[in-house]
Amino acid sequence: MNKPQFVPKILLCGEESALSAQVGNRPYKIVGKVKFFGEVDGQMLNFPQDGKCYLDGKIQTTDDLGKTIQGGTFDYLIFTGFDEYRIVTALLRQKNILSPKLITTDQFAASPTEFFCDVNADILLMIHLKNIAVKTLLDVDGYFAKGHLFTKMHNDLTEIDCIAAEPLPPVADNIYTHTYKSLAEVGFKRYDAALIAERAPIEFDSLFVMLEDYTDTIITYARNGSELERHILTSVRNFSKGDGLRTAAGNWFFLRRHTTPENFCVYVVTHKPAPHDGKLPEGYKMIHAGRALNPDLGYLGDNTGDNISHLNLYINELTALYWVWKNTNHTVIGLAHYRRFFTESVNPAFAYDKILTRDAANKLLERYDILVGTIYYGMMTQHEFVQNDCGTELPTFAEGIIKKHLLKAQPDYVEAFEQVMRSLTLFKCNMFVTRRNVVDAFCKWLFSFLIDATEEVLHSVSLEKFSWTPRRLMSFLAERMLTVWLIKNRLRVKELEIMQVPGL
Repeated sequence: MNKPQFVPKILLCGEESALSAQVGNRPYKIVGKVKFFGEVDGQMLNFPQDGKCYLDGKIQTTDDLGKTIQGGTFDYLIFTGFDEYRIVTALLRQKNILSPKLITTDQFAASPTEFFCDVNADILLMIHLKNIAVKTLLDVDGYFAKGHLFTKMHNDLTEIDCIAAEPLPPVADNIYTHTYKSLAEVGFKRYDAALIAERAPIEFDSLFVMLEDYTDTIITYARNGSELERHILTSVRNFSKGDGLRTAAGNWFFLRRHTTPENFCVYVVTHKPAPHDGKLPEGYKMIHAGRALNPDLGYLGDNTGDNISHLNLYINELTALYWVWKNTNHTVIGLAHYRRFFTESVNPAFAYDKILTRDAANKLLERYDILVGTIYYGMMTQHEFVQNDCGTELPTFAEGIIKKHLLKAQPDYVEAFEQVMRSLTLFKCNMFVTRRNVVDAFCKWLFSFLIDATEEVLHSVSLEKFSWTPRRLMSFLAERMLTVWLIKNRLRVKELEIMQVPGL
């Protein structure tokens, strides 16, 4: 991610040599000079006495200066002399036109190079975040660590995460919960809002789109008269909501992207008739896995469009997952079984009115990235479990094929696969509820190797000649893959009880 580029426009009170000596090679652009004392064009100036200054090539009044300060023609009015700064700002404070734009060379040298700095604006932001109940925030540019706030202050923020390619000073631990080197490292976390520093409009729009999977609300600061301020004010139609928080030198903008209501669907995978017609919660849909190989059950089939329905004998419910991934556009997707359903109840005895509802799932996904079944603790390793079902030789052979294809398509996951196969724990059944971007990432990973690995095993071993249980060898191994993926990705996981439907 490119760092924000900020070349401040400077009104200078004093000598440029004194400014450059203090700030070195820091970029800036002098757009004018101002003088409050001394002789100009034969006229003596004494700002505290006559309220006049020399600005833009002419003598101006205090009111004229106030209008210039409130405008957007410059970012900082910098004083190279502290005594002059103290005298002028004291008078402007009396007239209620003091601005954070008026700073000394020391203050300018200490301010961030990436963006305009106004500590009073930062304090106003922190207070406002509490007022609008923002609990989690992604600081995309390390804004707070580079400014002058060394704490979250008295705030209800439970988590501020930060993106910073370079190490931050230890004091940043007072502000941030997690620090990531890049947006990619954030993974699939969602935030109430993301904070980005001021950018050129085209870069701002690009980042606004990039953050779509992380938050619906973008917070940014735009100085009075800046390109970004003009862009936001003239592009209101691009946002569903665009509130502003006025500060002395600009605005904090709170921009909410256009969103559609959650398109929620939990697909209930089955291979036989199930007694659920008219009984499942809103947003649940039956899907016939392996429809290409079996008579029609009257349900939606996994054999249309882009599909792998013909592999259902070997990878079971994953043919339905593949179909959902390739052929739907739901924003929230779940996978359940005809005889297994998620519930928030601590009592796993089955009842239709205890099945996880759409509203309950969406509420949980405000805090978590994926809902899965309560982790299973067994008395055998995952390798031993598969051996117990499929014999001692087949699992070892198939695991070798999977590792070969993992090494080719997803080499970073080989170690995690081996770890899971040695583990006593597992997220069972390939059941989950999560957002579209998580499903897309998981399925892209899973099917990048699983289909090829399955087809190689089938070319090597006549699994169709085996009884029902060992025939499902690749399904048993594939069931472990959700756990493999979860331990390698940074997701907030919520475990739920799974209810078993009796008699099915």
